[in-house]
Amino acid sequence: MKQIIFFLIAFGLALHAHAEEQVQKQESAQKLKAFVGFGGGNSLIARDGTVWIKIESGLQVNSHTQIGLYASTIVSDIKNPYKKDLPQYIDYNALGLFGEFTILKKEVFSLSIPVSAGAGVINIMKQNVEHSKAEDGFFVAEAGLSFNCQLTQVLRISLAGGWRQFLDIDNNKLNNKDFNTLFGEISFRWTE
Repeated sequence: MKQIIFFLIAFGLALHAHAEEQVQKQESAQKLKAFVGFGGGNSLIARDGTVWIKIESGLQVNSHTQIGLYASTIVSDIKNPYKKDLPQYIDYNALGLFGEFTILKKEVFSLSIPVSAGAGVINIMKQNVEHSKAEDGFFVAEAGLSFNCQLTQVLRISLAGGWRQFLDIDNNKLNNKDFNTLFGEISFRWTE
């Protein structure tokens, strides 16, 4: 009988120590983590398909929430459809804040909702002229749905799609509706 009681006490202490270790691991896993990422995608601006890139950096607040800053720009020419007599190309650059909220997680796969808001400038370039000046400022917001795959403990790849909404564009016969668009994106993110 004493052996059984001794065994139960020893087993209970070992189980308690293991449970404490697991709680400590979970607490350390829920600390803030920094991340950096880059991505790119395709969207339809001024009825012309364009390729854009984005760089982002921020904090993983917990396993379901990430917040940070981003910068994006266009890397391909967009032709102004309203200026056929004098070819013009459109470029934009934006900076802003974003948040990403994981809604479903299953092993290495997850679904999340990325949202962002920012501001930027449009540059109008004449054909064969490299330098341009900022011609119009704007606000931009976007929301989407992202399918994520955690390739390693620190590297994640995502495929996303959503809607990008612009506000306050009025330049060279271009307005908000010429820039509002669906988009597709692929991105990579390192979390440490």
